[in-house]
Amino acid sequence: MNRLALKIKEARLKAKMSEKDLAKAIGQNINYILQIESGKKVINEKLAEQILSVLNETMDFYVEPEPVKEDAVKKITVKPPVVKEPVISITPNESWTDALSGVIKEYPVFDEVSQKIVDHKSYSVLSKKVEGLHFEKVMFVKVSESECPTYRIHKNDVLTIQLTHEIQNQGIYYVEINRKKMIRQLVKSQNQVVLVSSGTSQSEVEIPLKDLKIIGKVIKVEFFL
Repeated sequence: MNRLALKIKEARLKAKMSEKDLAKAIGQNINYILQIESGKKVINEKLAEQILSVLNETMDFYVEPEPVKEDAVKKITVKPPVVKEPVISITPNESWTDALSGVIKEYPVFDEVSQKIVDHKSYSVLSKKVEGLHFEKVMFVKVSESECPTYRIHKNDVLTIQLTHEIQNQGIYYVEINRKKMIRQLVKSQNQVVLVSSGTSQSEVEIPLKDLKIIGKVIKVEFFL
């Protein structure tokens, strides 16, 4: 962390302002303040003065070193010792955690059949939405058995699922049949019967709607090379 970053952090703590409060005061987001205070983002003096003025501090401490004259350089025979600045670790406080929880959400990725967590995915939540869906109506499933090449779904692909119990004809769904979870296309027929298929005519079966548990609709397929 450089001196300027440390000065801003100390001034904010002295003013009893959270990172979120300071970000709001200067019209920025909390990540901007976190990057400045951690030294990851370098800012110029003018912007630093604006931030410090909000915190009722000045730039008096910051003095640019005078240029060394050429004659003086020639006379130097011993290098001065290097003074290391203290390393200050940043521990997220309660206000930081609360602010980030409304911006970044981590989702578990479940195995299609076993429902065990096999991975995690982090998403930015914007206007309470992820992938265009309400952030509480999304889940992620890794395909372990139900390969459906007709629908470009293969083993180890990660599916984005919209949690729903409704059927839209010819949609691809994550369902449970006879206590086994799988990916299938659903076509609702008459008399509360649903045609279930993995994409081939040989796999098509008709199942009473009451025997079919719909977990959600597949809206996106993500594959890895």
